[in-house]
Amino acid sequence: MCGFIKSLSSKTENFSILKEKERERIYSQLQKNLETDNSPIVTTQKERQLVERVENKTKINNVNNVTRTKAYLEFFNRNPEIHWAFLAHMVSRNGGYHMTDLRGTLVGGLLDEEKRVDLFHFLEHANYLIFQDAYPQLLLYEESKQNNSSYFYLLKLLHISKFMYTAWEYFFKTKNSAFITYSLITNEQNYIEKHLFSTKGIKSSLFHTLAFVIQEKLGFTHVIFPYKRNLFSTNYSLAGLEIHDFSSIQKRINIGKCLYSILFSKKYYKSCLKFATNQPHTASRSDYWPHIFSLTSYNSAKSYSPPLEVAWGNIQNKSPSTVDWFQDINQIKDFDRYLSYIQADITKNVLSDVKFLSTLNKIIH
Repeated sequence: MCGFIKSLSSKTENFSILKEKERERIYSQLQKNLETDNSPIVTTQKERQLVERVENKTKINNVNNVTRTKAYLEFFNRNPEIHWAFLAHMVSRNGGYHMTDLRGTLVGGLLDEEKRVDLFHFLEHANYLIFQDAYPQLLLYEESKQNNSSYFYLLKLLHISKFMYTAWEYFFKTKNSAFITYSLITNEQNYIEKHLFSTKGIKSSLFHTLAFVIQEKLGFTHVIFPYKRNLFSTNYSLAGLEIHDFSSIQKRINIGKCLYSILFSKKYYKSCLKFATNQPHTASRSDYWPHIFSLTSYNSAKSYSPPLEVAWGNIQNKSPSTVDWFQDINQIKDFDRYLSYIQADITKNVLSDVKFLSTLNKIIH
């Protein structure tokens, strides 16, 4: 099991989500992928039109955190076998909460404007990059499913990693939802490691700034999944994890697997999905705790948590390079190893952080 409360340990159950022969075959194919050339592929007009539609749909939905979060859920509702899409929706909701925290009363008041802007740009670009890479894959899968014919060879035209070609082909044949989820988690974290975390200045400066220290050390680094413990519950409880040391790629991958095990557990899945379905995402924390957070700054009895459209305007993100992150088989070693987490209710921990930050703000101001 994942044995972390505040820091992530590497205690995993030592078995794969794949059968041994399947695992050997997949790793063998992944090694072959690394050895193939990168020459362009010849396409038909129909294929080029499909790629163009995928690119256009991605661009339309990749405007901001709210549009991305909505797109993930809509895709999941059409394709519930792609568990990752719902996980991405819920994690993207959290990304939005962290963005608006920077303009709210609990965290925003502890930072100067330059730090708030820097941290928002970092969060927004990470959110943008993951969607830019993952959503085209989802759309190609949906097209393949509808036509009962694989279009995954077109991933190359969309600059998707060679790693995902093998993953999608295997999933298309087996419908192993856990496998494609683990694959997408591995891909997304390696992708942002290549195109964001390894960018000049990120690891050397951002993770050592006051902004990041406050986010990590003073609370609100939880990834939360609102759910109701029973039908008669008035307020949402929170399942999830408290995240630390986000700069480590392996820990981010492990966190993703543990969050997946929580979200799709019998205890939380139906209630979390009901929340997501019934509560449109605004990026304000009042979406799940309106008794504590307010959408407006006029309610002094509650903490101000603005919607995204009030907190931040849309920004133009820079397109990433087309260099494939997958260059060595060791990068994905044991990506299929099972990981889960049991102690998932963090309601008391989050409430404690809210109270602490409220007190800290009163002292400072």
